[in-house]
This record gives sequence, C-alpha cells and structure tokens, in this order.
Amino acid sequence: MQLSIRKPLFLILIFFIFLTAQAQADELDAKRNEMVKYFKSDEEPKVIDAIWTMDNVFKVGVYDDGSRRDGYAQYVCMVLKENGFRGKEIYVQVIDYAKLMQTKKWIKLGETFCD
Repeated sequence: MQLSIRKPLFLILIFFIFLTAQAQADELDAKRNEMVKYFKSDEEPKVIDAIWTMDNVFKVGVYDDGSRRDGYAQYVCMVLKENGFRGKEIYVQVIDYAKLMQTKKWIKLGETFCD
C-alpha cells in the first residue's frame, strides 16, 4: 500500500520540479532579450550590436578605438548583475563590430567572467 502511494507522489514532485525549472528558464530568456534590447538602445551608444551566443555567453559589438575593452566588459557584467544575472557565471566579450562584418570572425577587444 505504501509503495503505491509513494510512486504518484514522486511523479507529482518531479512534475513540479520540471515546471519550476521551465518557468525559470523562460524568465532568463526574457531577461536575455531585455539585455540585448538595452545594449542596442541609445542608452548604450558605444554598442552597435549585442547577442547571446550561448546561454552564458554575451557578446557586445563596438567599433575599435584602439583601446583594450576589459573595463567595458566589466561594466556590462555590472549591468547584467543588476538585471537578474548575479551568480549566473556569464562570460562577456566585447568584440570588434567592423571586423566581424568584414571577416565574419569574432575579434575580442575585451572580456571578463561575471560571477
């Protein structure tokens, strides 16, 4: 008798865990989209384009002015953390937008890992 009760309870628990995980994934997808829109907006005039190439890799494209952009990558991390990505271990790359358009290669100007 006890075994037959445990199995349905276990299945119900697994179902709720799945629903919770799916809701969190949907929420993160929405936040990723918000961050792309933000960085492509007039709020961030340095950024020409932005894209998530993986769930934990965010790339922002800028024009190369000859300077290293690790500091700007750290700033991008700060903005991500303030918008729901704290503790998500995001890798930020600042890439040369003009080179990407010319060569189709991701040329890093700066990078950092957000914790």
